[in-house]
Amino acid sequence: MTEIEQILSGVANRYAKVMIKKDMLGRLIDLGTFVDFSAGELIVAAGDEESKLYLLVEGLIRKYYLDYQGNDLTHQFLEAGQVFSSQHIVFSGQVMCNFEAVEPCRMVCFDYGLVQQLMLEEPLLTHVYIGILEETLRIKLVRETALLTESATERYLKLKAEIPTIDQRVNHTHIASYIGVTPVSLSRIRRTLREEN
Repeated sequence: MTEIEQILSGVANRYAKVMIKKDMLGRLIDLGTFVDFSAGELIVAAGDEESKLYLLVEGLIRKYYLDYQGNDLTHQFLEAGQVFSSQHIVFSGQVMCNFEAVEPCRMVCFDYGLVQQLMLEEPLLTHVYIGILEETLRIKLVRETALLTESATERYLKLKAEIPTIDQRVNHTHIASYIGVTPVSLSRIRRTLREEN
């Protein structure tokens, strides 16, 4: 089994608990291409008009918005094995947020329209896509609930539990933005946690 076959089989199992038939897997592989991004490089920028589906193979990605004053607001971190689509965050034909490679990233990129056509022909693939959408919604709801009900310290500890190496991989300004505090407040949180341990 090739690298891309293993990756796509793993995604199918993760999101739908199904095995993809070899012929369908082959058709899906034919639609994907490996792409590499350097650390700091924008993968998708707000305002772009694209419709792609990405599978992150290696690296870490940051999804962020720019507010009306130009402030950078981190919304999500994506790790290897996660799928994201610029199609999910399009309004009036334009992408609404930015996806940035935090570290060197390798992805498989698919044209969303071609994948959508394959889903019409292969209902099993639709189940995988539904699983991806369900996880996207779950992540959004968990994040929203955390911002409304948890302290910044709790949000930071949850992020560290999800991505234990986050402090070494991501600029602390982005972590502060993600948990909804200033960099100075994040420093205080980190210092307090060090002193308690």
